Amino acid sequence: NRNREETESLIGFFANTLVLRTDLSGDPSFSELLTRVRQTSLDAYAHQDVPFERLVEELNPPRDMSRTPVFQIMFAWQEDPGTVSIPGLEVRLVEIEMVTAKFDLTLMMRENGESLRGVLEYNRDLFERETILRLGDHFRVLLEGIAARPDGRISEFPLATGAGQDSPKGGAVIPSSLPVPDESAPVIRENPRAREFWRSS
Repeated sequence: NRNREETESLIGFFANTLVLRTDLSGDPSFSELLTRVRQTSLDAYAHQDVPFERLVEELNPPRDMSRTPVFQIMFAWQEDPGTVSIPGLEVRLVEIEMVTAKFDLTLMMRENGESLRGVLEYNRDLFERETILRLGDHFRVLLEGIAARPDGRISEFPLATGAGQDSPKGGAVIPSSLPVPDESAPVIRENPRAREFWRSS
């Protein structure tokens, strides 16, 4: 996240929140929606140097202490950092356990070799664990549908398959073409506060 030459050699975390609004009007195909999101993202990146705090100050939205201003759902995509080699040092990625959710819902995706690893961080005052597990399953089914028919319309993609469509408790059936380790269910790592983990190949 260093787009200026003078900051390239600095050590530290450089990040700025970009607020995006997706246009779903007209029931577009996924390919068309992807084009819309791409253009929206490019427009946002063209103004990425504007601090999020400054944006909130200028928009001056109604403030509510129970939620963040302007947006409540965060998506973060991280590429596989690969192997970092520093002479005389051993470098490895360390997972940091979060004790509170920063937003109502955060989806973090990371490339992990030839697979994707996902983390859902959520506000337990708003969501139950079963709801988040069901959401993760639905997301998995949605991705499979998109991969099979990228030109299909958004309204046509399923969120559940088989018994999951009729189950009152939700819990979509995991498609066999998206295997997960150990069991046919999301990989869960318990956290006393806010997170659910899953991954798919």
